Amino acid sequence: MKKGIKRTLKVLSLIIAVVLTSAFLQEYILCDFDHNRERIKGFYLEKDNSLDVMFLGASEAYCDFAPGYAYQKYGFTSYLYASQSTSILSCKYKLKEVLKTQKPKLIVIELNSAVYGSDARVRMEANIRHFVDNAPLSWDKYEFAHGYDPDNEWEYVFPLIKYHDAWKNIPEDTELLGTIVNDKFRGSNYLKGMRNETRVYKSKQKPLNEVMINDNKNVPLTRLSEKTLRELLQFCKDNKLDNVVFARFPHVVTKKTVTRFYRSNAVADIVREYGYDFINYEKNYTETGIDFSKDFYNIDHLNVYGQRKFTDFFSKVIMDRYGIKKSNLSPELKKEWDTASDYYNAYYQYSDEVIKSGRITDLDEGVVEDAGFKKYLKNKQ
Repeated sequence: MKKGIKRTLKVLSLIIAVVLTSAFLQEYILCDFDHNRERIKGFYLEKDNSLDVMFLGASEAYCDFAPGYAYQKYGFTSYLYASQSTSILSCKYKLKEVLKTQKPKLIVIELNSAVYGSDARVRMEANIRHFVDNAPLSWDKYEFAHGYDPDNEWEYVFPLIKYHDAWKNIPEDTELLGTIVNDKFRGSNYLKGMRNETRVYKSKQKPLNEVMINDNKNVPLTRLSEKTLRELLQFCKDNKLDNVVFARFPHVVTKKTVTRFYRSNAVADIVREYGYDFINYEKNYTETGIDFSKDFYNIDHLNVYGQRKFTDFFSKVIMDRYGIKKSNLSPELKKEWDTASDYYNAYYQYSDEVIKSGRITDLDEGVVEDAGFKKYLKNKQ
C-alpha cells in the first residue's frame, strides 16, 4: 500500500514539474517575444476595476493615445489593450477579456481592423497571434482558437506547441524580457502599452482628407469583416454595453488608401445601425489640431507630437461627451499613476531628442532601461 502511495506521489510530482517547467518556458523563453507581448501581459497586472477608459484595437490605438499624459492633464486612468495589425476576428474576444477584470466607464474600439481589403488579410495568422498567443488560458481562448483554426487549435491555446523549437532565439530581445519580468515584480508597466517611432513623415502629395470631409461614398467590407463586425456589435447590444464608442483614428488619406476611407464610411453606417457612436477622425481631423507635415511617422500612425495633440483633444471629447471624470484613486494607485505620468514626460522628451538627432528607432516599454531615457526621468519637470 505504501509503495503504491509513493509511486503515485512520484508520478504526480513529475507531472507537476513538467507542467511548471512548460509554463515557465511558454511564458519567458519559447514564445514570440515582442512589444505586443509586453502590452497584453501588462494589462493583466492592472488592479481590478481601476481603469476608467479602455482602448481596444490595433497599432493606431497604442501609437495615437498616451495614457500617462491623459492622466497627468485630465486625471482619468486608461490602458491600450491593442495589438499590431489586429484582426476584427479577435475584437469580441478582446472585449470579453477586458470585462473579466475591469468595469471601465468607457470602452473605445478603433476599427481599422474592419477595413482590410481581403478575407485573407482578416484571417492572417500573424495578426491573430500578436494577440491570442499572449492572452491567458481560458475557455474563451479555446473557443476562439477552435472557431478560428480547429485543425491547429491547441497551438493557439498553448503557444509552446508552436514555438517549441525556438531555442536559438533565447531570447533575442533581452530588453523586453527584462521589462516583462520587472513589470511583474512591480505589478504594473509604466507606459500602459504605449509605443511609437522616432520619425516625421513628409508626404509627397497633399493628403486628401480635407477635400473628402463630406464624401460619404461607401465601399462594402469583405463578407467576413462585415459578419464579424455585426457579431461584435450584437454582443455589445446583448450585454447592454452602453459605454462603448467606435472610432477611426487619424490617417493620411492618399490615392493609394482612399478605398479604406470609403470602407470606413460603410463601417460608420453599420455601427450606427446598432445604435452606437462612430467618430471618424479621418474626416474630423481639423478639429484635432493635427498637422500633416509634422505629426505622423507614416501615413497610418501619429508620432509623439501628434500623439500628444490627439490625446489632448480626445481626452476632452471623452470628458465632455461621455462624462468621464477625474479618478478618485487610492494612495497606492495615485503613486502608480503619478509615476506613469513622470515616465510619459521622459518618454516624450527622449523621443523629441532622438527625432531631432535624425535617428530612427522604435520606442516602447523597453526604453525605460535606456540611459538616454533615464537622463530625462532623473531631471523630470
